[in-house]
Amino acid sequence: MKVKYDFHIHSGLSPCAENDMTPCNIVGFAKLNDLDMIAIADHNSIGNIETAQKIGESFGVTVVPGIELQTAEDIHILCLFESIEGLKGFYDSIEFIDIKNKPDIFGNQLLFDEEDQIIGEETRLLLNASKISCTDVKELADRFNGIAIPAHIDRDENGMIAILGCVTKEFNVVELSKRVTKSEIERYRKKYKVIIDSDAHTLLDIANGEGENVLELPENSAKALIKYLKS
Repeated sequence: MKVKYDFHIHSGLSPCAENDMTPCNIVGFAKLNDLDMIAIADHNSIGNIETAQKIGESFGVTVVPGIELQTAEDIHILCLFESIEGLKGFYDSIEFIDIKNKPDIFGNQLLFDEEDQIIGEETRLLLNASKISCTDVKELADRFNGIAIPAHIDRDENGMIAILGCVTKEFNVVELSKRVTKSEIERYRKKYKVIIDSDAHTLLDIANGEGENVLELPENSAKALIKYLKS
């Protein structure tokens, strides 16, 4: 079956995202945009995932457990998992630098319930790098039935190619940004499996059901997605 996707959406938990990037709004916009599967991938945190999954069930949109991890080298790695338990195990295995957020400078880091009511804030600044190296992320993700994907490698900011000069040999799937050209997509597809995501920080940035954001999967599930990406 054809699955229309966007695996890189930031909720209001990411300080750089708009406050109206609530779980209900994100899933609702995904449904309106004819998407079948999404992932909320906040910076170095996972606090809004379970809420979004519950909302996704009622909308008929699969919400894949995910995170955008910032490595010790300041490289962004998109990590997706078969289950919320796997994501939690992965997340709990990583050491983060504990510097307090200053919302007036960096932005709010909001946690929501299923009614989009604010139920708390993450106090640790989520824009800091973690202490794990990019070369160790893949093995750790594999251990928890997930996959690690270098994020937006066609961009200079926090992209693996810009920082290291190449995609390191342990990765066989890469993410490209929505600004990428068709010729670039085909060039990368000669060597890697490719996904193309919005990296949405506003509701209007969420991908629509047109273009290259389509995968052929046996079913609309996180497990089927991870199996496909790893095959």
